[in-house]
Amino acid sequence: MKRPLIAAMALLSLSMPLAAQQRMAGPPQSGTGILTGITLTPAQQKSVDSVYAANQPMRDKMRAQMESGQKPDSAQMVAMREMRQKAAASYRGILTPDQQKVFDKNLADMQERMRSMGAGAGQGGPPKQ
Repeated sequence: MKRPLIAAMALLSLSMPLAAQQRMAGPPQSGTGILTGITLTPAQQKSVDSVYAANQPMRDKMRAQMESGQKPDSAQMVAMREMRQKAAASYRGILTPDQQKVFDKNLADMQERMRSMGAGAGQGGPPKQ
């Protein structure tokens, strides 16, 4: 029963870097969360900010739903997973090839943490066999 809610919370946390989770606002910042070990140029940070802002309505909707105690349905889980995947791809596309290597490791580490928390491989479903 609690698995869908846990998975939704894990997906929401993946859509926000660690620093944003701690302050509960703002886009990924150079050197924090999924961008740990990456120093962004001002232009890159502006692009990251734009990606984050574009996804804000979905994050707000999912957060409000979880805070109200409602369980996300499968369509909402899919939508959240797709938003997170698109955002990660967009963030990655902003980076240089060297930065992408660090980003890929950060993303893999984050997904592993989600798996270890029982969030179904960080994808909102059962672990892949």
